[in-house]
Amino acid sequence: MSALSPTERDSLLAELRRRTTTPGFHFLSADHLTRLNESRSDGAPIVSLYLDMTPESRIGSAWQTNLKDLCDRALADAGEHKKAVERECERIHEALEAGLPRTGRGVVFFACEEIGLFEQIGTAVTLPNMVHVSDNPYVRPLARVRDENDRFVLALLSMHKSRFFFAQIGLVEEVYELEGEEFAVTDLVSKDQKQDRKAELRRQQAQRSAHALDLITKTLEARHVLYSAPADMEADFLDKLDQSTRQKVAGNFPCDTLASTAEVAEAADAAQREVEAKEEVETLGKVQELLSSRAVVGLDDTLEMLNQQRVMTLVVDGDQTIPGGVDQTSGMLTTQTEGTYAATGGDVRAVPDLVELMLDKAMEQGASLELVHSDAGREALAPHGPAAALLRF
Repeated sequence: MSALSPTERDSLLAELRRRTTTPGFHFLSADHLTRLNESRSDGAPIVSLYLDMTPESRIGSAWQTNLKDLCDRALADAGEHKKAVERECERIHEALEAGLPRTGRGVVFFACEEIGLFEQIGTAVTLPNMVHVSDNPYVRPLARVRDENDRFVLALLSMHKSRFFFAQIGLVEEVYELEGEEFAVTDLVSKDQKQDRKAELRRQQAQRSAHALDLITKTLEARHVLYSAPADMEADFLDKLDQSTRQKVAGNFPCDTLASTAEVAEAADAAQREVEAKEEVETLGKVQELLSSRAVVGLDDTLEMLNQQRVMTLVVDGDQTIPGGVDQTSGMLTTQTEGTYAATGGDVRAVPDLVELMLDKAMEQGASLELVHSDAGREALAPHGPAAALLRF
């Protein structure tokens, strides 16, 4: 196999590290979230600030007004740490003044100067304006965003240059370019030799691109791969992918190698939606298959399994808002909105959106989320109500 040289491999990995640690890059790895979640401050508090960055919020000074309100709330919760919290709010404001995220509908900051923490992460989905002041980062909303959105690597191949993109939380960003070897034409090379040499260079570039994709897919924890490749490179490229990457290849899509990032995103959109819809339907197929043993359907049974901490995968209509309640004694979820929870005798507190709490409880248990958005997924879920679950046991 014509693999990347050790120098090329190191260069690729270094570029991935640089890009994924750049403020505003839309990459959320499980390790990244775990590291944030495990961060602690023994002294100054950590400020976790979620800010709406929709087009409406970018008009005039709307985002500044929202930020000021959040900082006022943070100061109100700061207690004896008001000066430290005020400084963190200043740092966040300075970062936004230096340049708003170019794209996306939300931005998150985790800040604590005392422990050297200052992270900025953008999302393409809308985030609610919220702030938490504590001794550790508040990452749950971000963890939910990551679980809701599949992670794709998009590969555009050509003999002269292969380009690789990462797509997550609704945004597509270029992460690496792999230059091909230039074909040197001389008068001493026959026509047949030229053709043979070009074929060899195409083969080498396809194989090097496969090696690069293996490294990128593993490093960025991609769940799916989509590619665009000329016919004379496709077979060599696919043949040289390692088994774990090959299993993640979900299809191909037509795209010019010289396309802008926005054009790549548009070209891949239909293929991505098809993959996500297929995944929703396959998950619901597993639910149907395991109904007699390790799956449940319907809101009440799903809530019961969540309360028992038995859920492995929670399936729920992503656009549903369902009123319900929480038992104030145990924290268990119920479709009741008032009265007494029979299992504990505790009072039930009404909540406007039970789905949000279901997602939170699932993540607390380490369960994965399957939020259904496609027409095909909704059709498969419809006979079962708004929720279902695959179980651990």
